Amino acid sequence: MFKIKFLPYNLEVFASPEETIIEIAMRCGIHINASCGGAGACNKCKIIIEEGKVKGEVIDNNFYKACQTFPLSDLRVRIPVESYIDKRAEFLKPKKKASFLSKEIEKLPEPPFKKLYLKLQPPTIEENFSDWIRIKYTLEKEKILNPELNINILRKLPYVLREKNFEITLNLYYDLRKDRYYLIDIESGNKVSQNLGVAVDLGTTTLQLELIDLNTGEVLASISDYNPQISYGEDVISRIEFAKRKDGLKILANSVKEKIGFLIDEMLKATKKNFDSINLISVAGNTVMSHLFLELEPKYLREYPYTPVTTEFPLIFAKELGLPFKDSTLIQLAPCKASYMGGDIVAGIVASRMAEEEPLTLFIDLGTNGEIVLGNREFLICASCSAGPAFEGGGIKNGIRAVSGAIEAVNIDPITFEPMILTINKKPPKGICGSGIISLLANLFKVGIINKAGKFVKNIKHPRIREGEEGWEYVVVWKEDSAIGEDIVFTENDIENVIRAKGAIFAGCQILLESVGLTFEDLERIYLAGTFGNYIDLEEAITIGLLPDIPREKFFFLGNTSLEGAKLALLYKETLLKMEKVVNMMTNIELSVYPKYMEYYMAALFLPHTDEMLFPSVKT
Repeated sequence: MFKIKFLPYNLEVFASPEETIIEIAMRCGIHINASCGGAGACNKCKIIIEEGKVKGEVIDNNFYKACQTFPLSDLRVRIPVESYIDKRAEFLKPKKKASFLSKEIEKLPEPPFKKLYLKLQPPTIEENFSDWIRIKYTLEKEKILNPELNINILRKLPYVLREKNFEITLNLYYDLRKDRYYLIDIESGNKVSQNLGVAVDLGTTTLQLELIDLNTGEVLASISDYNPQISYGEDVISRIEFAKRKDGLKILANSVKEKIGFLIDEMLKATKKNFDSINLISVAGNTVMSHLFLELEPKYLREYPYTPVTTEFPLIFAKELGLPFKDSTLIQLAPCKASYMGGDIVAGIVASRMAEEEPLTLFIDLGTNGEIVLGNREFLICASCSAGPAFEGGGIKNGIRAVSGAIEAVNIDPITFEPMILTINKKPPKGICGSGIISLLANLFKVGIINKAGKFVKNIKHPRIREGEEGWEYVVVWKEDSAIGEDIVFTENDIENVIRAKGAIFAGCQILLESVGLTFEDLERIYLAGTFGNYIDLEEAITIGLLPDIPREKFFFLGNTSLEGAKLALLYKETLLKMEKVVNMMTNIELSVYPKYMEYYMAALFLPHTDEMLFPSVKT
């Protein structure tokens, strides 16, 4: 770590050699003009290195590009007047980042699916008992008693046994919930090494997958992409409506299954593996996504009294769903709690371990649906609030997923109103992703460009604040600096969508706490789940009223807990049982019929809130 001193601020911070100067400045709330997202194209982020060694590009004789310069020692960095005008102390305070919660695998994998190699003695005239009994006796020595088998295995059994002189590999699945082994397949020879699994986070907006070696627990590859069902509706309600059309349910199911098959194929190609090596697929998705994946009728999920077809799912052969795997590949799904409290959250609660621990915890999954869970090992109470896709770039004019070139952080100078932006992978900006949307909204509010209602202050005369085709907007990136050949803007309609989303989540948290006689001050931990939650700036999320204004050390970012839970269900046979226990512990509240929810929701449709006492640290 190196010590970096920024002048004329006289602010000292520590930084790693992997951070650029502009990333360090952004982290500390120091403004440096920049419009290309860190791609090195605009030449606006000029700095002077007064002391120390750097790796970077010199421009205009003695200036360096902040976005292309890395520290190689302690530094004194001067930001010249053309690169900054911000002199407000409020912007000079380093932003305190929340801690990351690391839950590493603490023991060797004990997956529900395992391969067992057996070298049996061939039959003799003295020991000519049946082929199956010969296997059964050997399994008893391994403490595997009376595994369930089907007629198809018996039909192939004599041929497989004799193909490699009674050397075989048994494919076994153990269901701890029933304390029962199932013989899934039998192969000739030693095939123990060919034992892969796939963990799937079946999200409304995105799909995230990992390819995992079930013998070692090693993650061999990971991949993500949009859920193709977006073409038929951005949220679960519109997809339920689409499913009512002729063949609509089949279209939705096939689209996501084809995409999952394609993504698995991509991971297999990258690791030089084949489809036949995959034995188990573990899926965690919300209740609607799980229904659509299995082609279960979803329409009653949104009709009072909101009844799913099922909240627990049988073990399924992948072939039965039309997926391109061998006959014995299995699929297991995380159980759900209710129509809008699904297996993704159940998987997340198990991954976080909050249901096994004492501290009172609020678990928030910042996705399209905005699920929240309050509790500890004594109780769990949960609710789902329809946040919409705004936090994942949906419903935002220039919103995009967190892909290369997406704007992920913004700092607006309070005097010039010029933005400093950072993009993912330092590529030219092509849109704004979820973390950038929160960052942008917080900065527009902090510097006074928009008011508490999220409306632009019309008497500010500035070229970036203008009336566009869809109403008033702020130009984040001019077209000559963007990767899309047009201005990247943030509109009043975008702001309204984000405020509605954050209002739904904050009001839902208030209702859960009130229902058990608690307040935000009683919380010992807040867990932020979801890939998006891992990248938001905590202070900015509090500034817009998305998260409560409580001590920052109580916040923990967990990442994609749905995917983590699906992975745990691949690697540990007790995980599905833990998920069932979590489901049974949960009390679900339907916010749509809760008396005070609309009152709390309307109160949260301001920045940060109509009750300023709830956000004492937010200053503008």
